Amino acid sequence: MAEHDYVVVGAGSAGCVLANRLSADPSVRVLLLEAGGSDRNMNVRIPIGFAKQFRTDLDWAYTAEPDSNLIGRSMFLPRGRCLGGSSSMNAMIYMRGHRHDYDTWASELGAPGWSYDEVLPVFKRSEANTRLGEPYHGRDGELAVTDPVWVSKLAQRFVAAASQAAGVPVTDDFNGAEQDGAGVVQVTQRRGRRWSAADAFLHPVRERPNLEVRTGAQVRRVVVEGGRATGVQMLDGAVERARREVVVCAGAYNSPQLLMLSGIGPADHLRDTGIEPLVDHPHVGAHLQDHPMATLTFQCPEALTLFDATHPRYLAEYLLRRGRGKLTSNVGEAGCFVRIAPDAPAPDFYVYFGPAYYFDNGFRTYPGHAFTIAPSLVRPRSEGAVRLRSADPRDPPAIHLNFLSTREEMDSMVAAVRLAREIAGTAPLSHSAGTNIDPGPGVASDEQLEAWVRAEAQHVYHAACTCRMGPEDGGVLDEQLRVRGVDGLRVADASSFPRVPGGNTNAPAIMVGERAADFILGNVPAPAQPAGATP
Repeated sequence: MAEHDYVVVGAGSAGCVLANRLSADPSVRVLLLEAGGSDRNMNVRIPIGFAKQFRTDLDWAYTAEPDSNLIGRSMFLPRGRCLGGSSSMNAMIYMRGHRHDYDTWASELGAPGWSYDEVLPVFKRSEANTRLGEPYHGRDGELAVTDPVWVSKLAQRFVAAASQAAGVPVTDDFNGAEQDGAGVVQVTQRRGRRWSAADAFLHPVRERPNLEVRTGAQVRRVVVEGGRATGVQMLDGAVERARREVVVCAGAYNSPQLLMLSGIGPADHLRDTGIEPLVDHPHVGAHLQDHPMATLTFQCPEALTLFDATHPRYLAEYLLRRGRGKLTSNVGEAGCFVRIAPDAPAPDFYVYFGPAYYFDNGFRTYPGHAFTIAPSLVRPRSEGAVRLRSADPRDPPAIHLNFLSTREEMDSMVAAVRLAREIAGTAPLSHSAGTNIDPGPGVASDEQLEAWVRAEAQHVYHAACTCRMGPEDGGVLDEQLRVRGVDGLRVADASSFPRVPGGNTNAPAIMVGERAADFILGNVPAPAQPAGATP
């Protein structure tokens, strides 16, 4: 048995931050355990290659349980399985969410101390923005945030068309004074290459003598003795001791799985899988949320897309010009935050734009130039669950998405699909929009569009909320990310969100990692002064 002060499970967005912040004190020993391997891979480094990681050794490659709301479909669920976690696999969009998200966490969902004014300085601490600064952005952090190196001309046409069709302003900052608007996104890149949480927080400090990073290291269970987490047991039976705390940062699917394998979860379910409950926690694995998305694709008569991006000349350009050209595209180059529901307190849809045919996670292809407009419901109410298949940690968890279970959600999705078509038919994008490939021009009535959504809708890789913060009768964690009923154990990742934010989840997960380190080290910052308008 080895002993450490802190054992961090999972080298993803939050885990890399924690390893950095905790090991900054040379008097403590930190062990970071990652089940996957190295992130030294071209499809990690080159931005456009993220989907080429799917169903490889870099991917957990989960499959959801059949969903009755989606005609019994079982969705593919990629998750990053290397240093950096899903920040090494995502589309690199830097998006925090809306002020309303965090104020609701603090005022209504049992997470005091997590209001927008309290988390804003934490976001800024991590951020190294190359263009934007105060009052909403940081410039001195480790996470590189920048305008994209290469953007298709179609992205700018989408921005102009979406602004007109949706009646929202053009914006150059979705994380600033207002979120509503259409614009090109900022990305977590540096000099045209991906800048993951591992690049930002882990690799620069890996030589610290008090930090041990171990890959290929899957955890079997958290060891709980006398009501306290004292370490973790590995697949081979070895135990790594933690003198102070164990922090689980394994993501929205694997964190609840690990808690349940450790006897922390719904007691009846644990007994059914042959695990003796230590703490009856009915909310572990419950409340799963993600952002449903419908991908509309359009033939493009102009050679302005990423269709030919795999040509060797673009790889040569990327390598010889040190991160230039089409291969720097994150695919989801632009977007539009809109309010479909008339009473929405904040934008309830984000409409993604990509100058490429992107359908079925990129597995389905089209033999020509095309682009994608994909409305995503960012304020879902449906909740799913993560459960164990067995007591064997090598078995993937059973993931029940339960997407679009309410009439209101489906009606909003149909309305958003119609908006996407309207954007494609609005100048200047209309000049580049040919045939609607998916769902096809013959799918026109509300009933037909609903049937298409149920048959083809996907998700946006934003799984969250399965170990959520909340009050004692509604959450797994308290407001300092401590697992109720077990001392010395925290969870810090997207599973801790009380509700999924209205935006991408990488930046919020990094923020959670920062806050976890603050709580552990006793460095909780004072709330920032309100910054004026409502982002």
